[in-house]
Amino acid sequence: MFKIPSLIFFLLLHSTIFANEIEKSMDVLEQTNSKLKNYQEKINNIDDKTQELLNEYKYTNTELKTSRIYNKQLKEIIASQKEELKSINQQLVNIENTQKNIFPLMLNMVESLKQLVKLDTPFLLEERTNRIKRVENSLNKADIKTAEKYRIILEAFKIEYDYANNMENYQDKIDNKTYNFLRIGRTALYYQSLDLKEYGYWNKATNSWINIEDSNAKSNIRKAIKIANKQQNVDFLNLPFLTLKESK
Repeated sequence: MFKIPSLIFFLLLHSTIFANEIEKSMDVLEQTNSKLKNYQEKINNIDDKTQELLNEYKYTNTELKTSRIYNKQLKEIIASQKEELKSINQQLVNIENTQKNIFPLMLNMVESLKQLVKLDTPFLLEERTNRIKRVENSLNKADIKTAEKYRIILEAFKIEYDYANNMENYQDKIDNKTYNFLRIGRTALYYQSLDLKEYGYWNKATNSWINIEDSNAKSNIRKAIKIANKQQNVDFLNLPFLTLKESK
């Protein structure tokens, strides 16, 4: 009877000790798992950081390559601009030299215009003289570029040239008296009084006006004036003017 309770007590004691050991083992295992979890989190954090650093490296490397390409392109652009600047500087020198040479030429051209009007048949004298004055004034203006000055002179020459290829009727004065004038190219210039009684033409040999008495010539002048004013179709005209034989 006595031995059985002792055995039971021994078994209970041994079970308690074993339970305590298991509990301790579970605690150690739990602690170990917790540490492993912490280590895994640290590893994960390290992996994330490593990946982040790797991404930064790739981005930086890409930026570096882009910067190198841009810098190379920039150097090429700068080199091209330097060459262009040299070219522009040379062009400026050439333009300056051209302007130095062209200005005397323009002065000579204006002088030629003056002589042309002076020696030519005296038609539209006031208009032509004023045009030459405007051309001269343009040469002295700093706000007008050289190319524009040259264009103005050429335009004046073109107008003078066009006079040789047309005919016109206009009014002007001789000794303060108003007449109708008929210009045929640059070769002939006639006048007609407003009352249609007086007629004449310009004699280049004597540089004077010559009266016309011939009725047929007067009729042809009237016809020519109508043609010039587009009041009559173009027709054959028999107009008097000083021939080479008459000028001798």
